[in-house]
Amino acid sequence: MTGGSSYIITLPKEWVKERGIKKNDILSLIPQPDGSLLIAQEEWEEHRRKMVEIDVSRIDGSKLLFRMLVGAYIRGCPSMIVYAKSALSPELRETVRNFVKSTVGLEIIEEDEKRIEVKDLLSPSEMPFDRTIKRMHMLVKNMHEDAISGLLKGNREVLEAIGTRDTEIDRLYWLIAHQYNSTLGNRKMALKMGTSPEAGVYYFIMAKTIERVGDHAVRIADNSLKILDTGLEGGILREIGKASDMALKIFTTSIDCWLRKDMMAANENINSVERLIAYCESIGDTMLRKNGKVAVYLGNILESIRRTGEYSTDISEMAINYLIK
Repeated sequence: MTGGSSYIITLPKEWVKERGIKKNDILSLIPQPDGSLLIAQEEWEEHRRKMVEIDVSRIDGSKLLFRMLVGAYIRGCPSMIVYAKSALSPELRETVRNFVKSTVGLEIIEEDEKRIEVKDLLSPSEMPFDRTIKRMHMLVKNMHEDAISGLLKGNREVLEAIGTRDTEIDRLYWLIAHQYNSTLGNRKMALKMGTSPEAGVYYFIMAKTIERVGDHAVRIADNSLKILDTGLEGGILREIGKASDMALKIFTTSIDCWLRKDMMAANENINSVERLIAYCESIGDTMLRKNGKVAVYLGNILESIRRTGEYSTDISEMAINYLIK
């Protein structure tokens, strides 16, 4: 303390030298939700996420290139450059374009014979975590409902379209993973998104959980297509529909509990999954009397419905884990 009302903070000498901080340089003092104070060098804060450069002459094929680009995007890289010593082949160019189409916020900003540069143009504040989670939930819920409806009504076209809709879920999951990694060690980025790196962990895990529920909607559709023309009894189909309604109610409630930050409702939702499991088991006992292949496909559908409920309670558990602080 100096004088009567001024306070001074001294910085570690090694840290100052390592960062190249000089007289009159500006540092940011950012209050954190937990009461701590973050000291950050603004220039370092803006440029800490490095550009990724991929030399295609050193990799084997377009599939690996696509996976590397996805990995760079998920890691939070703001810019990616794909280049070749001679010229980029049409196949590799198409791979880069397909990658850009499969993501949110990326655009090709520069391209020539040997080089393509992709940049993240999405403002963090435009797609906060809660908005993306809501969108993922609605898309997955609709996929599951359509898969069950296609089974009950024998609608092959609806069932065949479910798999293609899963791509949108992947795009949003990659977006949350990208944003989560972008906020790690970058409190300013987190503040722009109205969140914290700590909360980002929960959103990342939640997005992965919702993506798995979407995978089970696709699985329900695939198995439904295999038994569509077997003339199943209406009673079994109605019971499957009821089990599906129970699972989707748990799924929707889990998202609501997180968004409303309601610990008590999250706890009740976790307890409700036992009724779903018991109901699925009773349907399974009935299906054992069916012929082999049909029973297997019906069992797969029932398993996916049960998994939907169980994955949903994982989200409710995350809500409690987050709120207990």
